[in-house]
Amino acid sequence: MAALPPPPEGIVLAHFIVSDDVERSRRFYTEVLGGRLAYSGPGGLTYVALSNSWIIINVGGGPTDDKPAVTLETPPDPDRVSSFLNIRVKDIATVYAEWSRRGANFLTEPKQHPYETRCYIRDPDGHLIEVGQTTDPEGDWTPPRWPTGTPGEGLVLTHFIVSQDVERSRRFYTEVLGGRVVFSGRPDGQPTNVALSNSWIVISVGGGPTDDKPTVTLETPPDPDRVSSFVNVRVKDIATVYAEWSARGANFLTEPKQHQYEIRCYIRDPDGHIIEVGQTTDLEGDWAPARWPASTSAEEFGRAVAG
Repeated sequence: MAALPPPPEGIVLAHFIVSDDVERSRRFYTEVLGGRLAYSGPGGLTYVALSNSWIIINVGGGPTDDKPAVTLETPPDPDRVSSFLNIRVKDIATVYAEWSRRGANFLTEPKQHPYETRCYIRDPDGHLIEVGQTTDPEGDWTPPRWPTGTPGEGLVLTHFIVSQDVERSRRFYTEVLGGRVVFSGRPDGQPTNVALSNSWIVISVGGGPTDDKPTVTLETPPDPDRVSSFVNVRVKDIATVYAEWSARGANFLTEPKQHQYEIRCYIRDPDGHIIEVGQTTDLEGDWAPARWPASTSAEEFGRAVAG
């Protein structure tokens, strides 16, 4: 295996979702899931801090100069899913009871699987959210410690992506983006969890409906130019990140483009998933963390969450 690059500094991961009603979505992620509003900007751009990461909520739109063929839209078919927010919890019974009482739309009650107990929620726009508690650390991942003193104690946010080739995807997120493998399932590496800055990318193959998502099929992006959610990487120095990741083989759609409040560009991973890379240039119009994490160590994830 090729030597891994050093862990990148000055980046944080967030989970971007497209919403038809940003205010309604903000209420769901704060009043139901327990997040905290971290930023509300022009045009409705909203950041909700939850545990180790952020949910970025905004309306959709057509192609732009930095993603010339890509349209952002709410899920056209909520039962065909390629990526989603995956929330790992310490006590799923308590989370299920509390979030149900607050109005969460669970597809089923929690179901026991070989290595975990899990269930799924739909947010108001139809985005799928997995909620899972590992019951056998030999077969699934659990964080090295649970965050405290932040919204959502006893839970961590990860980003789940469907891949046709888990090993190829693992190489991309480690050898190109600089993450570190923290878990690889047996015997075939499914799922694989890659720690990157304050969060984790969970990589696994697709599949049809299951008892906890009876109508949902997981698949790689059927049309990579129609996107509803994605990893959003906020960076301190986009020029350096663009140069380093390009040198390692990242497939950027364009060079970084200056917009009103940020400089940004987009990558496609090997399965066609979009990743935004952005540097805020005007705090009046976009968000930046109060401090930047110093490494990608999973032990440091709590340090990335600030007001």
